[in-house]
Amino acid sequence: MSNPQKIKKTRLILWTAFPVFIGIFFASSVLSAFNTAWQKSGLPVLPSQAAVVQIIPKEKKPQYFYANKDMSGGPKLSAKAYIVGDLNTGEVILSKSQDERFPLASVSKLMTALVATEIRTPFDTAQVSKSVVATNGTNGELRAGEKIKTADLLYPLLLESSNDAAEALAEHFGRDSFVGKMNEAAKQLKMTGTSYEDPSGLSVNNKSTVSDMFKLTGYLAKQKPDLLKITTLRSHTIKKQHSWSNISQFLGHDEYTGGKSGYTDPAKQTVVSVFNLPLGETGSRPIGIALLQSSDRKKDVETILKYLKKNIYYGGLADANTNWVQEKVGMPDIKDPSFITLAFAGDIMLDRGVRTSVIKNFNNDYSAIFAKSLGHSPTGEPKSVSDIFKKSDIVFANLEGTASDQGVDQKNLYSFRMDPSVIPALKGAGVSVLSVANNHVGDWGRSAYVDTLARLKENEILYTGGGNNKIEAATPAIIEKYGMKIGFLAFSDKGPAYMKADGETAGLSAQAGLLLASDPNFDKIIESAAKQVDYLVVSFHFGEEYKTKHNARQESLAHRAVDNGAKLVIGAHPHVIQDTEVYKQGYIAYSLGNFVFDQSWSKPTMQGMLLEIKLNRDGSMTAKKNTVQLNSVFQIEKVTEGKEEKVKFEEIKTTSR
Repeated sequence: MSNPQKIKKTRLILWTAFPVFIGIFFASSVLSAFNTAWQKSGLPVLPSQAAVVQIIPKEKKPQYFYANKDMSGGPKLSAKAYIVGDLNTGEVILSKSQDERFPLASVSKLMTALVATEIRTPFDTAQVSKSVVATNGTNGELRAGEKIKTADLLYPLLLESSNDAAEALAEHFGRDSFVGKMNEAAKQLKMTGTSYEDPSGLSVNNKSTVSDMFKLTGYLAKQKPDLLKITTLRSHTIKKQHSWSNISQFLGHDEYTGGKSGYTDPAKQTVVSVFNLPLGETGSRPIGIALLQSSDRKKDVETILKYLKKNIYYGGLADANTNWVQEKVGMPDIKDPSFITLAFAGDIMLDRGVRTSVIKNFNNDYSAIFAKSLGHSPTGEPKSVSDIFKKSDIVFANLEGTASDQGVDQKNLYSFRMDPSVIPALKGAGVSVLSVANNHVGDWGRSAYVDTLARLKENEILYTGGGNNKIEAATPAIIEKYGMKIGFLAFSDKGPAYMKADGETAGLSAQAGLLLASDPNFDKIIESAAKQVDYLVVSFHFGEEYKTKHNARQESLAHRAVDNGAKLVIGAHPHVIQDTEVYKQGYIAYSLGNFVFDQSWSKPTMQGMLLEIKLNRDGSMTAKKNTVQLNSVFQIEKVTEGKEEKVKFEEIKTTSR
């Protein structure tokens, strides 16, 4: 054997033989009897076998363990604290600041669900009070005075992260007593760094460590798997009462088996998630991931998953030289891509005929609009529009109207106000950013508009083209991915003028509204936004309805946007697909047409463009113009893929002296 081969073999044996001793210590530290604290709490005593984790029994066969071949210090994440471990063995594979306490946000609801499950009876029914409905946030759409089974409340709690559902459960069992039971349960599970002040996670004093969250996740995975199973459902409907959509960013991931995420300003993004991963030569391992204080939980979790598949091995010494390990060592390095993928959809209007269809055909479940199978991917998995969205880094669309239960109908010729449950469905489908600048956002007045903005924020969907005042409306929504900042602005060239945003400038009081293309500071707004990001997307609601060719006004506004720094210009309003154009160093799609709309009277209005852009770090890009087709019940039934083509920008002319 040559010397390089010996060195390679030695390295393989070394990294394979190096067990994660910290993980084993962690596993043994959480194995103790819990019964005394649990009995005092009034909760049912858990079986002594129901440990959060289990130690691998001593056997004659070779010991199996995790090993990490990476010597570079682990994955690079935005989270201040994280832990990754095997929920069967309790072994910690990766961790950072695992015992530092941070706010939990809605991850708190996992404990809320556990306690409610332990103390409820099969036919417990809660009555929703006015104080419950007054809780911050609207997800769940509970109504004061309605009666609902406590078992059913688990669905809005875990699918839509409903704060109202959390408070309804706590109030039904006695709020102070319920929160006390949450803390007692934490003690029994040896979650020594955890404390709860409310059942929802709104309180900044709901704090924990990623180590404690790993313990809780391990317990749920082994003893309460039905709770985690709820978090993998696309939606859940109570006939003639409610339909709730799953807002998880990981829904649809092949290896995802459950979890819960949260967000508040103090907590930033938080998450607990479970994946079954093929880290051994055969079978898969249940891996728990907990993150606190993340600025991009989705990217962090995806980075961890890639890191595990690249570097982590579960097995014994005898496996060190197997072909499987050799192949794992040879996998490519994990690096951030040098490009961002963006998907742009057209007008989304889920009122009127779409609402009627959803009620009649889908039991009021709006997530069904985006879930219809489009056939199978090359690897054999079913594919839907939601799957396409979730493979994109950023998804943008135009929300044609408000989604609210507030406001007064302004009696316009066509007046749209969508069901509020539309917003969680859009989040669950994978939408990242929505334009709220169009001619229908004022159909139910300013209060419906303000309510819609609040609901979008609650569901972590960014919005642009409007705001609670002029400053917010003119500030770009910014998403940072792979070290690239992408900004979004939106303008309406179709009014309504009475809905323009004002305030906090020139002594005016704040007034929520949209950003108009006629704004006297139009050029400055775009120029300022472009300076804040690497690449700027500007959306316009402009053009003439049902015209397949853009007009002079559209061209003027689009060119001005590019001249002031826009890289991409995306149009809406005509309800049909229009042409595209390359202008200088910008790409313009004048109208994407309808994405979901009820204009079933013509073929062009029942289809639209789903534009996929791959934007490279150096500004070069490719474009793929897909065509989406609606069926008679307004589901996305077919996506005809376009050809991915490199965008040929105009050459930048330089003058020599």
